[in-house]
Amino acid sequence: MKRFDGKVVVVTGGASGIGAATVDAFLAEGARVAVLDRAFKSARQKAVDAPVDVVCDVSQEGEVEAAFDGIVNRWGAVDVVVHGAATLGASAPFHEVSLATWRKYIDTNLTGSFLVSRAAANRMIAGGIEGRIILVGSVNSFAAEREAAPYAVSKGGVRLLTRAAAVDLARFGITVNMVAPGPITTPATAGNFESEATKALFSRVLPAGGPGQPQDVAAAILFLATKESRFITGTDIVVDGGMFAQILS
Repeated sequence: MKRFDGKVVVVTGGASGIGAATVDAFLAEGARVAVLDRAFKSARQKAVDAPVDVVCDVSQEGEVEAAFDGIVNRWGAVDVVVHGAATLGASAPFHEVSLATWRKYIDTNLTGSFLVSRAAANRMIAGGIEGRIILVGSVNSFAAEREAAPYAVSKGGVRLLTRAAAVDLARFGITVNMVAPGPITTPATAGNFESEATKALFSRVLPAGGPGQPQDVAAAILFLATKESRFITGTDIVVDGGMFAQILS
């Protein structure tokens, strides 16, 4: 018997990168998986255990609610939600950030986290399910990089949203936690990590020696989704190869 046999798992931002690795990890453990993303590059194989793809912009309340209604109508429940959909990357120096750019990051990364978490919590409570909500933050939830204020602020908000939701949902047996990846090689980041200068930087700032893989983050997410994690809530797991543990000299 697999760890998630019969469980219904929703993964936002699951079309690529960390989200796709998370989808694969849950499928391998027997879960039924719904993937929410703004777009899918190609149709998946229609295997029995294939995930269900749902086009959804997580910053839009109506789309999020409709997506969760459809999942409950299809499978009868929502047991685990992994929210990874996000607008990534740097924008501009703080004093040059436009209001439109600010809103783009906040609407998707922070408001989207609220909308998805609230939709999940309401379905779990209605179904009497002691569920798991796992938000994907970032090392930028703790510290800022240059020219990335909207991203850092949005991810910092995700960290406190995790705590606030965990406090209110604990009485229902629902846990809420955050996974904070450091440098991870994905289709969106791979090109940035290939230069000799970046490799040299990583060898200095990452005790692990280089960036991680999406599967490294997925493994932490799976642990937080298990029944064994029932007493872990309102906290975060940093998956960064030891970067935050090191004082540079």
